[in-house]
Amino acid sequence: MPDLVLGGHAQNYKQENPYRGVPLDHAVVVDEVRPSATEEGFPQPLFGRLPNGVKVIAVDRQGLCTSLGLFVQAGSRYGSAEQACLPHMLELMAFRSSAHLTHLRTQKTLEQLGAAASCRVGREDVLYQVDVLREYVPVALPLMLANVLCPLVLPDEVAESHQHIAELQQMLEDKPESLVVELLHVAAYQGNSLGYPLYATEQDLDKCSADSIREFIARECTPDTLTVVGVNVDFAELCKWTARSFAEQGSSFAGLPEGATRGDMVPAKYTGGELRMSRPNPLCHLIFGWEVPGGWNGKWLAAATVLQMFLGGGGSFSTGGPGKGMHTRFFTEILNRHHWVESCQASTVMYIDSGLFTVYATTVPDGAKDFVDVLARVFEGVMRMTPLELDRAKNALASSIHMNLEMRAVMMEDLGRQMVLSGKVGSAMEFTRMVGEIEKEDLIEVLRVCLMSRVSVVAFGAIEKVPSFESIEKRFSELKFPVSSKHNPP
Repeated sequence: MPDLVLGGHAQNYKQENPYRGVPLDHAVVVDEVRPSATEEGFPQPLFGRLPNGVKVIAVDRQGLCTSLGLFVQAGSRYGSAEQACLPHMLELMAFRSSAHLTHLRTQKTLEQLGAAASCRVGREDVLYQVDVLREYVPVALPLMLANVLCPLVLPDEVAESHQHIAELQQMLEDKPESLVVELLHVAAYQGNSLGYPLYATEQDLDKCSADSIREFIARECTPDTLTVVGVNVDFAELCKWTARSFAEQGSSFAGLPEGATRGDMVPAKYTGGELRMSRPNPLCHLIFGWEVPGGWNGKWLAAATVLQMFLGGGGSFSTGGPGKGMHTRFFTEILNRHHWVESCQASTVMYIDSGLFTVYATTVPDGAKDFVDVLARVFEGVMRMTPLELDRAKNALASSIHMNLEMRAVMMEDLGRQMVLSGKVGSAMEFTRMVGEIEKEDLIEVLRVCLMSRVSVVAFGAIEKVPSFESIEKRFSELKFPVSSKHNPP
């Protein structure tokens, strides 16, 4: 083992440090300016489509661990309200018995591989995910694809999954943060597409039989609705093992004829409205939502996301620090001024043809009656945004995009979601450029456009002091913002 030299460099190190002996308070002029990172310096995603219609995306960052994802474009928004519970059953039946392995052997195989497998259901897709060492991809990929290619859907396993439905409903009520977001969709898109319930309930058990699940998989999980995504895996290898998995299934998985597309996606119709659930709870949970027209494919994507970062928010007991958002408007105007507000957070949710701009807050019961006025005043204050606040919000968003994409699982989900939402994939640099072009006028205009839609309100917990829906709707409709000439030319 070589001797360690604690003086700063080894004896055979020829290059002298030009800054040795220079004090820290002495300015140093550097003649050579190194260029900043460009897109060419990062691995780019590769895209392919198999003959049967399956889309394949891979990014190889040469990591030792691979994140695999199978996106099925068969969420709860597709089909009818009666069948909206079936995508949730795919989550509950994930990684069980297939034509390859029994449930026990599937779990034991994943354990021996050291793999982490999961499944989550969404309104527009179902995601199967496996994290595994990259040399085990040829084993893990067929196991993941077996969920839709050759599941047995045994009656006893279906009966076992039914037991988790009641547990999930109770878990949601114990964690209102997730429940109110789900209820907001039901209130915002009443009786159509994105408003269909995401999770099955005990009233849906009769619809969730083994036969109905098999029929749903055969009808909805066709190759043209599937996207296979891999991060830290060779693109050619991913295509090869995906094609082999489908080749075993024969002609029954040949996909749609050329030129055929899904025509059953009913356009989302935003309605607005309210839902209230009184429950024993020490706090009042409130969430407000407005439509972002066009959603992911609309013109307001970047502006709405920057507005979310500008308003920011968090919990009243959040610890500070760089990048924590302590200078956002919800902190400075709400959490630091009103002790009865426990938390307040802005967020956005984007779908193919619509989106939601939301504000979620928890208050002490007596404060619920005043929160609407407080929030309305913060919205009015957006017109007093300073250039420093705008730059801070844009920089925070750009930083968040790049830092999150450092995680392979986040990158995998981002690539798949972009394909589901728009059929194409944009890079982090492209999104950063979009964010950099946002101006103050854009944020005021997107807020004006959102507030033109009817407000959606969900109240949960101690809701006795929550104002009536009519008064809430009236208060937000009174807000007036100048019409942007940039977005509304004469």
